[in-house]
Parts: sequence; structure tokens; C-alpha cells
Amino acid sequence: MPPVPMRTLVAGPLAVMYAVMCAAIATGCAAPRQPPASQKSAAAPGESSAPSGGSVRPYTGEAVRSIVRVTGTAHACDRDVEGTGFVYARERVMLTAHTVAGADRNLKVSLADGRGFDAEVVVFDPLVDIAVLLVRGLPPPSLPLQVKREASAMVIGYEEGGTTPSVQPAIVGDRVPATSRGIYDDQPVGFDSYPFRGPRVRRGMSGAPLVSRDERVLGMVFAVDTDLEGKGYALTARQLSTAAKAGRRATAPVSTEGCT
Repeated sequence: MPPVPMRTLVAGPLAVMYAVMCAAIATGCAAPRQPPASQKSAAAPGESSAPSGGSVRPYTGEAVRSIVRVTGTAHACDRDVEGTGFVYARERVMLTAHTVAGADRNLKVSLADGRGFDAEVVVFDPLVDIAVLLVRGLPPPSLPLQVKREASAMVIGYEEGGTTPSVQPAIVGDRVPATSRGIYDDQPVGFDSYPFRGPRVRRGMSGAPLVSRDERVLGMVFAVDTDLEGKGYALTARQLSTAAKAGRRATAPVSTEGCT
């Protein structure tokens, strides 16, 4: 079957996808500290609205050392931040911009061995949904980006509240060009993504890398399909490359703007 167009993710503009991720399945957006009663009926991780696929198990390969858990606080939104990121260069972590949107306090990166490090956002692209953190003293090796698609891969990430990353097999489809209006729904932008099938992408796993068998990053998870169970989308490594290059040089903190 041909790849499903991105516009079928939700009924309406693709930009609505970001709101759907937070409200319906919350793959990695800031979670309310005390959600109102009216929001508690939203589908929680593990319910039927979340994709399902391969089994989840602790990941013991070398790549686990480069997958991190990102936490913090978006004080203006009264929300805590939690998501997944990956080390792609020395002291640099890439993740989704919507995960850290509005974050202004206690931004930290944690490793599977329990060590934690302070982090600063040095690249924030709300249109394409990419952010880069500077994490001084971060020891893990980096995972290189690979622009060539491979059909077989893994999604490696931290579920909300988890301290050990899990790995799930994924089948990666052909590149899909798409457009959106960014995480703030304010300006049109085109980007490239890979649709993938198989993993159960849960709350906290936005920003998880799509990793090839030889441990190269093919893309970064930023959305799931709310209509097709077990289907998600990752920004391609080619799409990530501009922000990755800027992030290697960046040392000054930048604004994380407002809440999504």
C-alpha cells in the first residue's frame, strides 16, 4: 500500500496533529501536574488510541548509552516536561521542540544509569519541531545521522516515568513530503518524514530516535497516527541535519517561547 498522506492523521490541518499528540495520546508533550477532571477522560497510554506493535524490552546494545530522558518545568504553563532525546554530537542532545516549549526551569537530561545533567536549549525550531540541548559534561557516545532509509529499524525511548529505555522493532516506509503550520499553528512549513509501523509509542517517547540495525539515526519520532493503530511518523535524518549542524556550534541559550 502507498504511504498514507500526513493529512489523514487528524481531521483538519496537519498543525492540529501537535495538539492531538498532547491531548489524546501525549507521546511527549508537557503533562499537566494536576489535570482538570474534564481532561482525565482523554485516552491514556495503553488504551486503544495508542499504537501497538512489537514487544517492549530493555535495550542492552551500545545505543542505550546515547538515549536520554529529558525533564523540566514550564512554569508559565504550570506543567512538567518529559520526553526522550538522543546524543548526536559531543554534549549535544536532539529532541522535539514541542517537548520543551515553554520550559524555563530545571531542564535536565538523565541517563539509564541514573546520572543527571543540567541542560540548556540552544536550538529551538517550532516550525519543523526540532530542538537541541547543550549538556555540559555529558559522557555518552553520539549516534550518527544516516540519510539513507532502511526498511528495518528500532524505536528506542523512555516511556513517561521510566528510567530504562525500551526498544521496539519498526518497519520504515518511504519518505513522505508534508506541510504543517508548526507547533504554534502560525506559519506554513514543508518537511520530510518517514511513516513507520510496529512500535507502541507511548507518553514520553516523543523525540525518540528511529535507529538502524547498525545504530545510526534514520529519524526522530514526533507524531503517531490517531486513526491507524501502530503507525507513527519520524522526521528524517536529512530533515534533522540543518538543526544538527547549528546545534554543534551553538553555546548560547535561546528562548523556548510559549506553551503549545
